[in-house]
Amino acid sequence: MADMNKEKNLSPSIPDEDPAARIERCYPSLTATEQEAARYILGHLTDVLLSNSTELSRLSGVSQPTLSRLYRKLGYANAGEFRRSVRAIHRPGAPETEAKQDLPDNPVIEHMRRDEASLERTIGNLDPTALASLCSAMASARRICIFGARNSYPIALHLREQLLQLRDGIELLPQPGQSIAEEIVGLDGRDVAIIVAVRRRTALFLPLVDALDARGVRIAVIGDSSARTRLLGRNVNILEADLSSRTLTSYTSAFALAALITDMLSDTLSHMQGHDPAGRIKAINTAFDQLGELEE
Repeated sequence: MADMNKEKNLSPSIPDEDPAARIERCYPSLTATEQEAARYILGHLTDVLLSNSTELSRLSGVSQPTLSRLYRKLGYANAGEFRRSVRAIHRPGAPETEAKQDLPDNPVIEHMRRDEASLERTIGNLDPTALASLCSAMASARRICIFGARNSYPIALHLREQLLQLRDGIELLPQPGQSIAEEIVGLDGRDVAIIVAVRRRTALFLPLVDALDARGVRIAVIGDSSARTRLLGRNVNILEADLSSRTLTSYTSAFALAALITDMLSDTLSHMQGHDPAGRIKAINTAFDQLGELEE
């Protein structure tokens, strides 16, 4: 029991096996976030040598606990031992390594299983009480403002379209070509902001969170594990999407969170006097018929 090599997460090492080879061998057994960290490391071995744990976490967008778990799964005791192993095969300025992945026997099934695992981890990390509180605030809010840039924009746009089926006062900000400052200056404690912030966030992410918080706005963030690290100590509801990856990232879990928020808000509004989500959807369908906007 005391033998640390019997730890469940520890991968048995192979003599003289370099870090890149260990990553390739262990890659299928890693979680989605650990795979993300592994791919970053293979492409940025110089960063591993020149950065401490805090800096590497910031550069990679992966939390320090995730990096520590990865080192242990690869068979290293800690970050220092891993760094020494990298130093034996790599020098700063040398070409980086790319992660290699074998073609799956059935790519459709493999993709489905990867997304299923991602969804299970995403739902498992949610706090139902906090989510119910957020939806209650959304139901009574004057305005619900949704923010999202780059990869987050399609998710934010989809969430806006879904929430608009349920109530008025749903806004996607900022408008194309416009600045954020003039959009948020009138927000206050009567409003709710949902910021979609997955992968490669813009530099305005934290300043926006702080500016909204200073105005008393209720804030929720749909983000990945790196967003949670960035938001430590801030008054924010974090809905963490466990994003699965192969060559590129799948955002299935982030869209699932948008759907979950919509469903829970609909349930909340249905039990509030003066709100009728089903009646609003019926009225929207009638307007579609009147305008002839949709195909028959």
